[in-house]
Amino acid sequence: MKRWLPTGIAVLVFAALWFFYSGPGGSDSEEKRENRLFPGVQAEDVAQLTLLEKGKVSLELRKAGEGWEFVRPRPLPVDGEAVDAWVSSFVELKNAEPVEKERPGDVTPFGLKDPELSLTVFLKNGKTLRLDVGSRIPVEGGNYVTTGDQAPVLKLDAMQAEGLRKRPLDLMEKRPVPLDSEKVTEVRVEWKEGKLAAEKKGDQWKLTAGKNRFDPERFAGWLDHLTYLQTEELAVEGKSLAKKEPVLSLTLKLKEEERTYVGIRHRDRIWIMEQGGKWAWSFGEKRIEEWMQQVKKDAEKE
Repeated sequence: MKRWLPTGIAVLVFAALWFFYSGPGGSDSEEKRENRLFPGVQAEDVAQLTLLEKGKVSLELRKAGEGWEFVRPRPLPVDGEAVDAWVSSFVELKNAEPVEKERPGDVTPFGLKDPELSLTVFLKNGKTLRLDVGSRIPVEGGNYVTTGDQAPVLKLDAMQAEGLRKRPLDLMEKRPVPLDSEKVTEVRVEWKEGKLAAEKKGDQWKLTAGKNRFDPERFAGWLDHLTYLQTEELAVEGKSLAKKEPVLSLTLKLKEEERTYVGIRHRDRIWIMEQGGKWAWSFGEKRIEEWMQQVKKDAEKE
């Protein structure tokens, strides 16, 4: 028994060392954290972001409850997942290599005196982080960056640097009808083609209006396309269009609620908004026509 004791102790020590170095607190994890440009900072620590392009604020968002809200260029509907991904791309910046041990007296050659892009991040604890993105690095690629006025100049790969460049449209909710089409049980539409209505029976759609013009077998795909329909322009507040007569009416019945959307013609565009909703999204009339064509029956050959 005694002769096995040293062996048992050795096994336990080995197991403890293995757990330490390979587990969450091991050397691999430490190494990964050390490679981070902002070690210890998590996405949930971020309260506000301000993006400057060529010295001018182009984008600003701040935390609002569990989500985000636009501050600049103006209030807009927010794509929360896109903003969360942007925040994560900042806090997870890594593998930035120093150009020199100390910051040069003149950072103009690196494009950092007046950086093309600068992202300032405000944390919930009151601290501020900043990343200035300068010139592209010739031959080897990437960008020169720095984390402050006194910080050294670093090299960061171009994919990470350019991933911080966002337009308002990139972070805006671009879908007027962001629903799960599987939860829709009834649809009613009024458009130029007249009326279209359908009910879902099991896994099949049955037309209740427009049977002579529309194809029930195409209905599911047409509905999916609706929920993924995205604008290419910034949304506007719906109250500016609320008094105009709709040219499109769309009612969707879900398992627990019913929603009605309307399309307003304004300045040669069709603006889609939820009835009583805050925002309106713009589409060309041709695009709405193409969407409606997807559910129409093929023209009969003579």
